[in-house]
Amino acid sequence: MIDQALPALLAGLAAGLAIAMPLGAIGVLILREAILNGLRHGAAAGAGVAFVDLIYCTLAVSVGVVFAPVIRSWGAVPAVISGLVLIGLGVHQFVRGRSSAATEPGEVPKRDVFGRFVALTAINPATLLYFLALASVVTTTASSWLAPAAFVLGTGMASLAWQLGLAVVGARVGAMLPARVVGMLGWVASAVIILLGISVIVVGLTSVPIVSG
Repeated sequence: MIDQALPALLAGLAAGLAIAMPLGAIGVLILREAILNGLRHGAAAGAGVAFVDLIYCTLAVSVGVVFAPVIRSWGAVPAVISGLVLIGLGVHQFVRGRSSAATEPGEVPKRDVFGRFVALTAINPATLLYFLALASVVTTTASSWLAPAAFVLGTGMASLAWQLGLAVVGARVGAMLPARVVGMLGWVASAVIILLGISVIVVGLTSVPIVSG
């Protein structure tokens, strides 16, 4: 059992880093949160993302075989919904940033930041599909519950460590720069989110095969 747990733990660490390290929409949002509102808010955002990674990985190793074909059958619908949400969020943050540049960092409770990032990460179908693909290998080769549990633990640890690292970087950048520059970076990040949302929709639509007849 222990012989299976250690490789599964290492595989989980690798899987968590692989899904977390590419700087996509969520990573940009964590940086933005930390730059504008400080380390505590950035850490709350990162914890929300890591929490969803942990839940999705748990679902993947437990019932992934059943749900994988269902999710794939939805085609481009999840990607379009995710892209529209990202575009709406980017527009909202851009408008809010322009109209409330003097907002104090502590006005938004950290629990609200955590919940917002849980919701944003949960609507990303690519995250769940990624874990379904990896976890299927773990569940089919494991002879006990220990290996899947170690895989989930490793994934959660790696994701949390990376997201908190982004929060630290964002907070340091925010502390070093003048308030006006920090505000401009927030607008740039909002524009990046809008562009990422558009790209998610385009990729989702173009990658779905057209079935004729």
